Amino acid sequence: MKRRTLIASLVAAGSLPALRNLVASEPRAPQLLGSASPARLGVYLGAGCTGTERLPEYQRWLQRDVDQTLEFVSWDVLKAAGTWGIKCWNTAGQKTVVYSLPMLPPDHSAKLSDGAAGKFDDLFSRYATQLVKWGFGESVIRIGWEFNANWYTWDASKDPQSWIAYWRRIVETMRKTPGASFQYDWCPAAAASGFVADKAYPGDDYVDIVGLDFYNMPIGKDNSPEGRWAARMEMQHGLKWQRDFAHAHGKPISMPEWGTGVHKKWGGPADDPYFIDRMAAWISDNPVAYHNYWEYWAKDFDTRLAGGRQPEASAAYLRHFGGSAAHGASAASAKNA
Repeated sequence: MKRRTLIASLVAAGSLPALRNLVASEPRAPQLLGSASPARLGVYLGAGCTGTERLPEYQRWLQRDVDQTLEFVSWDVLKAAGTWGIKCWNTAGQKTVVYSLPMLPPDHSAKLSDGAAGKFDDLFSRYATQLVKWGFGESVIRIGWEFNANWYTWDASKDPQSWIAYWRRIVETMRKTPGASFQYDWCPAAAASGFVADKAYPGDDYVDIVGLDFYNMPIGKDNSPEGRWAARMEMQHGLKWQRDFAHAHGKPISMPEWGTGVHKKWGGPADDPYFIDRMAAWISDNPVAYHNYWEYWAKDFDTRLAGGRQPEASAAYLRHFGGSAAHGASAASAKNA
């Protein structure tokens, strides 16, 4: 029986002792977070109570509960140490959340060097205190996501050294919070060109997970499913780069955001099951700590799968990640045992 199939069987059966014994019995390289168990499956359905309201219907479609959800914190909420989103997830009983924290206000009123000098220490300290208070002290914290792109004010290309110093300061500040045991996800955007993310790496002592936001958009002339996948694997900040960079630093990987659909500006496929198949294989075969599908409509990008949208991609996602996938693996394992 293949090890991956056996793991799926043990997870489906809820046999954690057997799973731990299986993992412990194998020769292992230095331990990576996320490499000892299947990747946590997550979703983004909207921030705060928008997401919690949509979660039950989504889980019925998925035929299983998600392991985690993704949350975004605005600068105003961070500044006020607001707890709306925290309380929403707490009330819904969803205690495993990836929190995305901004580094600067959206109005360009501050610079990375301000943060590096300690101007915003109090904001991160107070928000960390709220997370611990409400039972989210072991959350994944995604600071300044997609920093290698130019669409956020914390664009690292403007001042890479200040970006690094600021990231470290945020991590050090949040670590001081009593009861906190956060994990920090360093998450560039998948990109074929632009600022080299490596130049803004804060160092192994300040990073727990190497993330990548990864969407199925065309690159180059070959817009076939196979062409898109090959290009996005090999590009400057593609899946192979993420895997190799993380391996060199002894870190697991994550996909805090991933999805497929048509972007109004950059295009993309209307329905691409091949992308889902390849992503499922990549997630299964690599040390992925977690992944969150972007199940959300935006005015410029719709990657939703539930409810019959993108029917072939939807069927592929359910086949690989839905509740029937675990049951199918369990049945196959029992038959082959």
